[in-house]
Amino acid sequence: MSSKSSSKSKNPWIYVVKNEDGHLVPYANYDREMFEALPFKKVLRVNIAQQRSQPRHRLYRVVLRIIVKNTDLFVDEDSLHKTLLLGCGVVEPIMTVTGEIIMIPSSTAYDAMKEDTFKAYFDRAMNIIETNIIPGIDLSLLLKEARAEANWKEEEKEAA
Repeated sequence: MSSKSSSKSKNPWIYVVKNEDGHLVPYANYDREMFEALPFKKVLRVNIAQQRSQPRHRLYRVVLRIIVKNTDLFVDEDSLHKTLLLGCGVVEPIMTVTGEIIMIPSSTAYDAMKEDTFKAYFDRAMNIIETNIIPGIDLSLLLKEARAEANWKEEEKEAA
């Protein structure tokens, strides 16, 4: 069994595109904001990976960011994400030093969850947001705002 914690990072994911001048530039408003928070004149380690076509995952992360920015319910996106994982039953058991078995949040990483499973998770997470986290929120408006922030393309609508 491999350790999932080795691939987890507390650093934000920032999506970039290579422009005509050969420079990497932030992909969407979300990325621009994260990029602008990086320190000047400091060497940064960057892991370059070509993004798989997973617009739903991106939309999910932007929804989390919008909720965190507009409520006092969660300290950060990760705490909301873990709450949703627990609420949706995406968990794994661990044993405490006293022998008690407890459930901890698992992962929605690409290598940990297939797209069909993530779609079901996404739908359930949106339902939890709408019914338990912010009862009465207009989910269609939230998703519309998230799509704008995520630079959602028309061809991606079928995917999410």
